[in-house]
Amino acid sequence: MKRVLCVIAGTCGLLGWASADEIGMKNVLSVWNSRQADWESAFKIAETDAKRAELLKSQPDAVSAARDLWRQVGRDLSKPYALPAIVWFLDHPQALEKAFPNGDAARKIVLNCLNALENNMVMEKGAGQAAHALSNSRDLRCRTILEKIKDMNQFPEDQGLASLGLAMVMKESSGMQQDDSRLVAARGRLLKDAIIKCYDAKFGPVPVQDLVKEELYEILNLNIGQTGPKIKLPSSATGTWVEIPSGDKPVLLVFWDPRDAMSVKFLEKAASLRKEFPGMTVMPIAPVSEEGVKKALLNLNLDIPSLVDAQAVAFKDYRVAHTPRVYLLDPKGKILMRGTPDMLFDANLYAAMNTFGEKADEKAPQAPPAAPASVIPERINSPDTRVPASRPVPASRQLVRPAAPAAPPVSAPPLRPIPE
Repeated sequence: MKRVLCVIAGTCGLLGWASADEIGMKNVLSVWNSRQADWESAFKIAETDAKRAELLKSQPDAVSAARDLWRQVGRDLSKPYALPAIVWFLDHPQALEKAFPNGDAARKIVLNCLNALENNMVMEKGAGQAAHALSNSRDLRCRTILEKIKDMNQFPEDQGLASLGLAMVMKESSGMQQDDSRLVAARGRLLKDAIIKCYDAKFGPVPVQDLVKEELYEILNLNIGQTGPKIKLPSSATGTWVEIPSGDKPVLLVFWDPRDAMSVKFLEKAASLRKEFPGMTVMPIAPVSEEGVKKALLNLNLDIPSLVDAQAVAFKDYRVAHTPRVYLLDPKGKILMRGTPDMLFDANLYAAMNTFGEKADEKAPQAPPAAPASVIPERINSPDTRVPASRPVPASRQLVRPAAPAAPPVSAPPLRPIPE
């Protein structure tokens, strides 16, 4: 009976007929895609926040879809037809964790998907669809798979999606790690490759063209060395409109939110920097109303004005997704430093402000004093180590030896008689 089934399966494969597992997988994915598309359309046209909140509670059930999909393809993920299921599993790791909560079953499924993708499917059409999920991981193996798809896959769209995934992996999204010109150039080449090969495709749920435009905006406007967007907002202290850059001295933009404890804590530190750097303007920017800013500053007992960005215009221009976030601009608006404050903030700030002759060098870590110069011993006057006459050893570095007492001359020993 088993032999008969194998013959039937082989015949179906030769004739191009799909197996039962492949048909079941396609049905599960078709139902999921249909429900997801309907939900996204309803969410997009929702008119009120209450309606959107209601829709968020009724999203398509990814947990049951994960169970049904694994039931169809879990026997053998190495088959080429299982590639769409592998991409779905990698895109929905949380659904896997809820569908298989016992032990580390979900982790093993993801590991099996990565094994099948790397060992059997990097050259298959559609492998680039996994680039979105792979780019969300900082695991070196995911980057290796992206490089293999880019270099080994023969389909231009998959190559372009892999290039875009590599560009997103190279992106520094947090911290005070400053932009490396070579890294920025490499990302630019990868984005260009994505524009040429997959401009009309989708990178996960986002159109490639929208994502590429956003990345290029950051490279051209928000990287170190570029001129940042101009800001014109009212001040919480006087109500007058303030323009940045002002042209007289550098400005430290501190994007903060009174509702965020971390940014409130950093604002206190930023306010203290005015005493350390009198030649630098510290300018907080908050995405709340003027009344909210004044109340927050009063509760914090901080005597520092803040710009009021109630419409989040500056937050959008500087692509601030979370607070706190800092940008240091020179008097002409050129970006000298940027990032999310961490342990490197002080060192980067002192290094940047040193270019303006600030007293940051007093605070900057000092290098340990150099060790006293040791006396160089005399060299042996051999053909390999002889000091050339044109480069004599300075007298200050010559070893001073005490004068030795004169010894009596030593005569040569007598010759032995020649034997007869």
